[in-house]
Amino acid sequence: MENYYIASICLVEQIGCVRAKCLLDYFGDAQTAWQAKNDELEQTKLPNYIIEALINFRNANPNCPEQLFDYCRNKKINLCSIKDDDYPELLKHISNPPVLFYYRGTIKADTARIAIVGTRRATRYGENIAMRLGSDIANKGVTVVSGAAIGIDTFAHIGALKTGRTVAVLGAGLDTHFTSDKKRLLDQIIENGAVISEYSPRTPSNKGTFPHRNRIIAGLSHGVVVVEAGDRSGALNTAQHAGNFGRLLFAIPSNLYSEQSRGCHALIRDGAILARNANDILEDCKVQMNSEIIERATTNELPVLNAKEQLVYDVIPNDMGISDEEILMKLDDITPVELSSILLSLEMNEHITVDSVGNYIRTY
Repeated sequence: MENYYIASICLVEQIGCVRAKCLLDYFGDAQTAWQAKNDELEQTKLPNYIIEALINFRNANPNCPEQLFDYCRNKKINLCSIKDDDYPELLKHISNPPVLFYYRGTIKADTARIAIVGTRRATRYGENIAMRLGSDIANKGVTVVSGAAIGIDTFAHIGALKTGRTVAVLGAGLDTHFTSDKKRLLDQIIENGAVISEYSPRTPSNKGTFPHRNRIIAGLSHGVVVVEAGDRSGALNTAQHAGNFGRLLFAIPSNLYSEQSRGCHALIRDGAILARNANDILEDCKVQMNSEIIERATTNELPVLNAKEQLVYDVIPNDMGISDEEILMKLDDITPVELSSILLSLEMNEHITVDSVGNYIRTY
């Protein structure tokens, strides 16, 4: 029940991670802190209004730990505190780690993790890149972390689910009402990773919850990759946390004139590492992750193209789709039959993908 006492203390509006940790450190455990008398609480040197808030909340909700236990058990929600062995080690060492978080799925304390984040208003190019990066990184045994938002986050999760494990960090309670598509995605993530939140059940999201969520995404990860981000994208907040926590920061370049790429290009200008593919990211993160898994990262390059495949690949852009008719107009030496075969080969080897209207676009 210890974690449910911690969770109950954290439900007091004026008590955040730092003050909850102070109470745990002073009393030794959360149950003692929850049951402490007024004069004992005064010895903690916390401000009087904090002590008063805790006492008032406790008096109004005397059975809060037991009620939380029953609710979470019924909803199949687990709790992990900073005192638990399965609390991610990397997350402990940020400036303000969550003293407790709720989760569904499986938590792994000591595993390699890379975050992939970006705008909700993703282009087709950005979606393809996020999905390919997610797939390639997860395929190396590295967990992909993101925020389960529409756009880049969703495609990073989808890619990771194809080959391995992913973790979604939410800016709301785990039992918040989600759209059917998002619920389906979260259910798949639970089966192949974890969905976590520091917010208690039934907590709705708001503008203030996402920056706090973003610090956990960065804190969990050895490196953070920004795929697409506008000037005001929340992904830039995650990037800022990555810098503050000493994490490696990567950005994917794109069309110089694309609004969704302005944030990435600014990050690169300011020192973020330009990443072309998963191998770039995993190679640079090898030391931080200290994982033998990453040793295999650079041995799985894309298949080498033959001369005609290279000709076709070279005329396919990486920021917008091109039709097979347009490709034929650019290449005099390729017949329609040859082009069909080449495009199929390029797609099967994941050099290119097909957009929603049937045009072709590079994955990198």
